[in-house]
Amino acid sequence: MTEMDVPNWLNSSFFETALKSGGYGPNVTVTSSEIGRATAAGENYGSDIFRAKLQVAVDGRRSTLSLIVKSLPEKEEMAKANILFCVMLHVRDIVAC
Repeated sequence: MTEMDVPNWLNSSFFETALKSGGYGPNVTVTSSEIGRATAAGENYGSDIFRAKLQVAVDGRRSTLSLIVKSLPEKEEMAKANILFCVMLHVRDIVAC
């Protein structure tokens, strides 16, 4: 993955599924998206961070959403550090409570 690339799975279908399960309802549609890195490649040791700007329609109403997606790095040597990623998510959940 080059610095400008985003993973193939990070697409409109992914965001529609996430929004539907996140309370936007079954009729949410992503009409357009701009997805890029939120930080430079390698800046975050245990994760890749992406920024998404989505145009969505819900029951005929249109709006813009800005989201941050944090994922495991796709580089093989970094993916081995997934225990670190899981710990970061666990700590985030504890702190957010």
